[in-house]
Amino acid sequence: MGRTRVKIRRRIWILAAILLLLSACGKKTAGPMFAQTQVPADLVICTDQEPLVYEPVVKEFEERTGLSVEVKAGTSENVRQMFEQAKDWDLAFGVSTELLDEYAALWMPYESAQEAAVAETFRSVDHSWSAFSVLPLVIMYNTNVVTYRELPVGWASLLEPRWKGRVAFADPEKSDISLTALAAAALVSPEKEQYVQELAGNLDHNLLENIAQVKEEILDGRCSVGVTTEETAQALRSSGADVDYIYPEEGTLLVLEGTAIRRGAVHEETAKQFLEFTLSKDVQKILMDSQSRRSVRQDVETPKGMDALERLPLPDADFETISMEKRKILESWKSISDAEAGMGGAS
Repeated sequence: MGRTRVKIRRRIWILAAILLLLSACGKKTAGPMFAQTQVPADLVICTDQEPLVYEPVVKEFEERTGLSVEVKAGTSENVRQMFEQAKDWDLAFGVSTELLDEYAALWMPYESAQEAAVAETFRSVDHSWSAFSVLPLVIMYNTNVVTYRELPVGWASLLEPRWKGRVAFADPEKSDISLTALAAAALVSPEKEQYVQELAGNLDHNLLENIAQVKEEILDGRCSVGVTTEETAQALRSSGADVDYIYPEEGTLLVLEGTAIRRGAVHEETAKQFLEFTLSKDVQKILMDSQSRRSVRQDVETPKGMDALERLPLPDADFETISMEKRKILESWKSISDAEAGMGGAS
């Protein structure tokens, strides 16, 4: 009987040890879950830039300052929605200044300490935003697909029957780049609505979601020509890709991008610090050297292989006129799209 008691005690001790071990394991699994709780960022920015553009800037800022940045990225349409909500972010980065002007009431006036270095053409009159980059529009083409005799020369080239269904073009309702391109073509076209109608037909329902897809479609050869920004086309050409580009002979337009601080921003001082950083000469030079982006600063030279801005075929129209033209063209585009959708539904 004594031996039986000893055996029972041993079993109890073994069971207790097992329970203690399981309890310890349970505590260990709880630890990492608690440790993974996110620490609030020191700055929250929203942007419609590609990661290729914003990631190097954000990373460099974080390394130099020791501050953390959260990025809310999306299409121009997504950014517009964020503007409508006007919460949970501090600063709009690299967004079309036209869109920033549309939501002028959102922004806290702030005059950058580097304002004098910025070309006067690219300054905000009321300091509601600071310029970040200027992007001329171009027509890019695949050199393996387009022969010398087929080279595009201007906006009218996009209407040629040979390119039906082969034009890479982002949806103007989602991409400010594409909408600006439509406005550029309309400004020099005697029949504006007719141009929009014919282009829509030549696209053959092949509308892309964003401007990044234009690059992919042309590189892959699925499309022969397309509308994009100068910096995208130049960077690809410099890297040895089978692409080249032209400035439309009828005239092109510039997309001016800016950065603005939201009124009532939680991290206002950090937002100011980030804005100054993006406008600094070294950051502007980094963008020029690595991404072939034109600087808005007067003391940064034009990237190699690119024409000086004053030599580009630019129409005699101010930003206000262009903005009005874009609104009209967008309405025309929507009408055509709705009509085509109706016909498709009827069939």
